[in-house]
Parts: sequence; structure tokens; C-alpha cells
Amino acid sequence: MQEEIFGPVLPIVTVPNVDEAIAFINSRERPLAVYVFASNSKLVRRVLERTSSGGFGANDTIMQMTLISLPFGGIGTSGLPANPCSLPPSLGCALFLG
Repeated sequence: MQEEIFGPVLPIVTVPNVDEAIAFINSRERPLAVYVFASNSKLVRRVLERTSSGGFGANDTIMQMTLISLPFGGIGTSGLPANPCSLPPSLGCALFLG
């Protein structure tokens, strides 16, 4: 992944551990969204606290599209200004962690 994908695509990036996942995210421009899939809530919180993105989802990717009350927007150079009714969300990067 060299550039931000601004469309209905969800790239799946596999990494050996959570520290590699956090390093992968932090080594690039801030993503529009980060989605973490893990059964360990402490692991999910760790990713949330150590990364910065326009949106964050734990074990879910659809909430931003179904709840218009949730703000949607990027951070830094990513995305659009936060507006819950702006455009349909583009999907970010999903990390599957054990």
C-alpha cells in the first residue's frame, strides 16, 4: 500500500504481532480509519491509544455507514472535514490480531 485508497475497498494487512501493526500504521500518513479485529479488549485499546486516525472500529466495519450520528472525517491530510452527513465512508485498513 503506497497511497491512500479512497473508495469502498478494505485492504487486509497481516502482521506477526500488535507492535508490528502499530509500527505499520504509524510509519505512514494517518489513515482515514483503522479497524481492529481481536478478541482481546486490551489489545484493541493498545492499538487505539498508540495510533491516530480519522475513525476507529473494533470488530466492526459497518457502523460508520449505518449510524449517521457518528462523525466521519479524516485527520491531517486524510479524508474530508468531519461531517456525519457528508459522503459515504471509504474503508481503511483492517488488522486481524489473535
